[in-house]
Amino acid sequence: MKFVIDDLEVIFPYKFLYKEQLEYMQALKQTLDEKGHGILEMPTGTGKTVSLLALIIAYLAQRPNSVKKLIYCTRTVVEMEKTLEEVRLVLKARKAEGLNDNFTAVGLSSRKNLCINPDVVNQKDRVDAECRRRTAEWVKRGQSETCIFYENYEKSAKETIANLPNDVYSLNDLRKNGAYSVQCPYFTAREMIKKANIVVYNYLYLIDPAVSSQLSKDQIKESIVVFDEAHNIDDVCIEAYTVRLNKPILAEAINNLKVVETQIQSETNEIQNRLNEEYKKLIKNLENKPQGELNQMVIPGQIRKARNFIDFMKRVINSLRKKLKDNSEALKTSHAILHNTKGFTEEIQKEGNLDIDSLKQCGERLNLLLNTLQIAETDKFRPLSSVAQFVMYLVQYQEGFKVIFQSNNYEGTLNEKLMTLACFDSSLAMKNIFAQFQSVILTSGTMSPIEIYPKILDFKPVVAKSIDIELTRNSIQPIIVSMSEDGTELTSEFTLRNNEDVSRNYGNFLLELSENVPDGLIVFMPSYSRMEEWARQWQKDKYLEQISKNKVLFIESKDVTETSQKLQQYRKCCDVGRGAALFSIARGKIAEGIDFEGHYGRCVAVIGFPALNSKDTLILERCKFLEEKFKITKNDFIEFDAMRQTCQCLGRVLRGKQDYGIMIMADKRFAQKSKLQKMPRWIYKQLDQSRCLNITSETAITVVRDFFRQMAQPFKIADNSYFTQDTL
Repeated sequence: MKFVIDDLEVIFPYKFLYKEQLEYMQALKQTLDEKGHGILEMPTGTGKTVSLLALIIAYLAQRPNSVKKLIYCTRTVVEMEKTLEEVRLVLKARKAEGLNDNFTAVGLSSRKNLCINPDVVNQKDRVDAECRRRTAEWVKRGQSETCIFYENYEKSAKETIANLPNDVYSLNDLRKNGAYSVQCPYFTAREMIKKANIVVYNYLYLIDPAVSSQLSKDQIKESIVVFDEAHNIDDVCIEAYTVRLNKPILAEAINNLKVVETQIQSETNEIQNRLNEEYKKLIKNLENKPQGELNQMVIPGQIRKARNFIDFMKRVINSLRKKLKDNSEALKTSHAILHNTKGFTEEIQKEGNLDIDSLKQCGERLNLLLNTLQIAETDKFRPLSSVAQFVMYLVQYQEGFKVIFQSNNYEGTLNEKLMTLACFDSSLAMKNIFAQFQSVILTSGTMSPIEIYPKILDFKPVVAKSIDIELTRNSIQPIIVSMSEDGTELTSEFTLRNNEDVSRNYGNFLLELSENVPDGLIVFMPSYSRMEEWARQWQKDKYLEQISKNKVLFIESKDVTETSQKLQQYRKCCDVGRGAALFSIARGKIAEGIDFEGHYGRCVAVIGFPALNSKDTLILERCKFLEEKFKITKNDFIEFDAMRQTCQCLGRVLRGKQDYGIMIMADKRFAQKSKLQKMPRWIYKQLDQSRCLNITSETAITVVRDFFRQMAQPFKIADNSYFTQDTL
């Protein structure tokens, strides 16, 4: 259908346009017209992505002097592929209306997701490293273990890309074209994004400095950047700038240095010639720099020679080793030890006789040296790179960071002492993005309360809006359960962690849900440890056995492949009418990137309040930083984070206007006013406070039965809830 928003003609690929979609596009257009940044919340499953793409593609076509490119960032490969299919749909609709935009859209992912060389693909976890080894610029073409796909790409890349028709190229399309032309899909995509009108890739291609530096030279100011599912973008930002070291990593970094040192000390003329050439280039670079730029990206004299750099990095590692050892002793009597970056920098400087300029440039110097020595398998040198990254950030940032020593009691490293350069300032990663691009759009179905994002990301949006949903019937039913049927409080509070009555009451409630919810039931819990504790108790009390009689039971694991297989089996059980229950984790893989449309998700239950551990040192320090810099209290941030995780889980149940499902929050804390205020309006307004707020599990089961009885009645979407070509 075709319609006009102000002076912009938009082609929408469906016959119907819901009111919330039009409101979303109007808010988006206002943001682009003002050449500013925006935050837009729109309910899940209501066509957010296609609405956004239809508006922006129209803008690209009709405002070519104002906007030249769309950069669409997703968190997962699945989301990337879905987005590219939506782009294909919009462009097809525009072509049907006689508009030949001649746009090219392309997705970019890692080498392992695009590689088609069977000898490399079979390496599985080593695909990236094996690819680099075969495609490095110094590899002699024609020798054994090169890559024929890359060689062919090098020979005719420009010609091949020039001859590619304007179209949408998903990862699968790239692989198919690569197999047909015997050319590398990964490097083809890397080249295509330079001229493509629409680019879709992962958040980290813009946020992570180690990755973004490879693409920054190809970016243009007149671009629209979209971060989809951006409710956790602050967490992604601080993780990109956080570096962790421990004793094994530092030991491996020393081994990395030994490998490099052995090559440097080689008597072969070839290596010595390369090292001499490298040194000459560094000197020439210094001579060619204008006087005012001498401190910018110039390798300091102390580390310009390779041997001097190796000695420098040995001193860095030994200084960090000593700090780790000294603080490990202190950890015997303390939970965690904190240092500000300035004081810690001064200490390691003094300990290792290290100068600031060399610390700032050691990462760049390391990359140059590995390249000079023609070391392609850089993954093996990740420990040494991590050390360089640690000290680079350490001296570069005085605020928003701390060095924290603590015991690492997870991921199989019991009692291993951890030294973390922890970033608490999420605005750091976004600052350059907001400055570099004309418009940056943060969007998700669960971003309430919206006003917190401009604070923690430190920017001023021209539009910040939450779009409501208009439902003809009450197809979603939020329920807050605070008590069991015997009046015992339901809560995952730490003080009641070992209370068997609470665990049994949760188990009994889940059993009743499994008896009364048709098809798919998804249950989210606060953490793996809490799920394991409850599961042991439920196993002992026979609840799991009884639930399994009603539905096939699956439990999310930390292994991504295993969880993916369980998801497939879960869907099959729903398809054949057996029904299935899936126990998952808030903040886990299933909570973030998986849709449970239709009968796959008739009920989502959040069991317990998924709050961050307020006693964790990293969380405490982050809260202190937020309060000092942005006046956000610890309690406000902890509640905000728990509610966005909860609502993200709940949103899995609604994937369209004709979809329906129950949303259960089973913890007394959900009924508190401060938590209710942090819900997206589209969920909150469906909460019947007289019947579904602060109720017992017994009453909740009655509501569940009534809801599904009502949903079984014939239904038609009301004509006044959407527009057609004639009514717009």
